[in-house]
Amino acid sequence: MKHPISLFLLFFLITQAKAQVLLPVPASSFLDEVPKGNVITTAAEQRVPWLFNNTGIRLNSATNLMTQVSVAEEGTYHLFVRSGGDKGSFKVAVNDKVTDAQFGNALWGWKEGGRFQLHKGLNYVKITRIQPGAVFDVLVLSKSPSLNEESVLALQLHGDVKLLKEYQIPRSNAVKFGDVNGDGQTDFLVLEPDFSARLFDHSGRELWQWKAPEEYKKERSEFEAPGLLWDFDGDGRAEVVHWRMEEGKEWLVMADGETGRVKKQTGWPTGPLPHVYNNFRLAVAKLSGDAPNELAVFTDYGGTMTVSAYDADLKQLWQHTEQRKKDNLGHYIYPVDLNEDGVDEILVGSLLLDANGKEIWNRFDLLPDNHDHADSYKFGDVNGDGKLDIVTANSEVGIFIYEAMTGKIIWQQVAEHTQQIQVGNFLKGTPGPQVVAGGRVYGNRQIGEPYLSSQLYWFDNKGNALGKWPGQPLNGNPDFVKGDWRGDGKEELFWYKFRINDRGKGELYFPDPVFHQFDFMGQGAEEVITLSNGLLRVYGSATATYTNRDRKKDKMYLKNSVVNHTHY
Repeated sequence: MKHPISLFLLFFLITQAKAQVLLPVPASSFLDEVPKGNVITTAAEQRVPWLFNNTGIRLNSATNLMTQVSVAEEGTYHLFVRSGGDKGSFKVAVNDKVTDAQFGNALWGWKEGGRFQLHKGLNYVKITRIQPGAVFDVLVLSKSPSLNEESVLALQLHGDVKLLKEYQIPRSNAVKFGDVNGDGQTDFLVLEPDFSARLFDHSGRELWQWKAPEEYKKERSEFEAPGLLWDFDGDGRAEVVHWRMEEGKEWLVMADGETGRVKKQTGWPTGPLPHVYNNFRLAVAKLSGDAPNELAVFTDYGGTMTVSAYDADLKQLWQHTEQRKKDNLGHYIYPVDLNEDGVDEILVGSLLLDANGKEIWNRFDLLPDNHDHADSYKFGDVNGDGKLDIVTANSEVGIFIYEAMTGKIIWQQVAEHTQQIQVGNFLKGTPGPQVVAGGRVYGNRQIGEPYLSSQLYWFDNKGNALGKWPGQPLNGNPDFVKGDWRGDGKEELFWYKFRINDRGKGELYFPDPVFHQFDFMGQGAEEVITLSNGLLRVYGSATATYTNRDRKKDKMYLKNSVVNHTHY
C-alpha cells in the first residue's frame, strides 16, 4: 500500500534502520515451500492500512514454515512480529529457541517476541506451533529493544525497485496504452468490465469517458473488454478503437484520442441481439504496405465466431466465420509475421489464417473440445532452426510447441491447467530457450479453498521437465511479463509479484501482480506495470541504464510490445 513519506525522511529512516541493524523477515521469504492450504493475502483483503510488501500469509495448515536470514553482525537481537487474527495462533523459533509469546490471536499489530543470540551467517527462522487461522506479514530482528514502524516501512521491496508512476483508476482488467496528444508520453485507456471506456493522459488527468449502456451489462462483464490505441491517420496522435452500443446497435468505433468524438464507425461483426459476449478482442495488424495500419477483430458471441480484418478507415477487408462453442478459438487474436515475409499471419486458437483471410492450417483434430482451448500464445525459435515457433498454453491439454507455418507439433507437455506461458533464455546452465508455464489449479470453494492458484513449470527446449516453483501453488491468477528491465539488453522475467532468477525461483519485487512491461517512460529501459484494485503503478529499475531512446518510436515495437497486449 502507498505510505506517504518525503524523500528526505525516507533517506533518514533507511539510514536509521541500517544503524539499528534491522533485519526484516517478510512473509514472502517463506513461500518457496509454503505448506499446502496456506494462502497469501493483501492489505485490502485484511482491511488494514498496510501489509509489508502488501503480502501476508494466512496459516491454514499446522505444518511449520521455515526460512533463513543472513546476519552480518552477531549478537543479541530482539524479535518483533506483526500479525493478526481472531482465531488461531503461532509461535516463532529462531535457531533452537522458541518464543514464549503467541502471535496471530489478536487485532493486527506488533508484538515483542523476546531476545535471541544470532551468529554471523545464516540463521533459521521458523513459524511453529501453529493453530490454523492466524495471519502474519513480517518479522523483524533488531539490535534495538524498541521498534520504529516507519523504519520498517522504509525497508519494503527490493532495492532495485523504484516507483515511477501511480494512477488511481476505475477497477479494470484491461488497460491499453498509446500517445493520444502527440507529446511523446504514454497515455492510457481504461476499459471497465461493462465495456465503458475512460481515457487518461500521462499525468493521470481524465480526458473523457464513454459510459456503456446498462442493457446486457451482466453478459459483458465476464471477460476483458475490447479496445486499443493506434495512430491510424498518421497525424502523430493515436485514435481509440473500441466497442460501443448506441440506440440498440453495436459499433466498432474509431474515436479521437483526446476528445472521444467518433471519427469513423462500422457495425461490430456480430449477429442480432441478444447474444453473449464471450471473447471480443482487437489487435493492430500489418497486412500490407510498409507499416502496420490495419485492424484485426475477433468476436466470439455464442456458437458463432468471426475473425475480421479492417483497413484504417474501418472498411472490412475480409471475414472468416466458424461455428464453434465458447472459447474454442481462445481469448485473443494474434497478428504475427511468422514466416518473415513482411506481412502478418492471423492466429486465433488452433487456426492460422494468412493476411488475406485464407486458412493456412488448423488443429481442430487436437482441440475439438472447447474446454481445451488456447489460453495464451507466445512466439520464439524453440528448436533452433532459425524459424519462429508457436508456444501455446492449452488448458488441461497442456503445452504444444508448433511449427508456425505447418501446425506440426515439435513437442508437447502437461502442466496442470496450462494458463500462462513464456519462452526465453532465463535459466543459467540450461540450453536455451526454456519454456515456462503457469499451471493453474482450481480449488474447492465449498471447503474454503481459493478458486484460482498457480505454480511455475519449467521445461528445456526439448520439452524435458526441469522443475517447479514454488513447492505449492500460490493463490491468484498471475501473469508473466518479460523485458529489458535494466536497459542492458538482457530480458528479465517477472511472474505474479516476483522477479524470476536464473534458477527459476522468485524473489518478491512488487506489491501487486504484474500486468505489462514496455518502455513506458520512453528512456530505453522497459518498466513493469502492475494493476490491482484500481491502482495502476509503473516501476523501474534503480540500476537501469537509460539511453533516452524511446523504443515506442519503432512502430513494430509499438505494435508487438505495447499495443497488442492481453492478460491471456
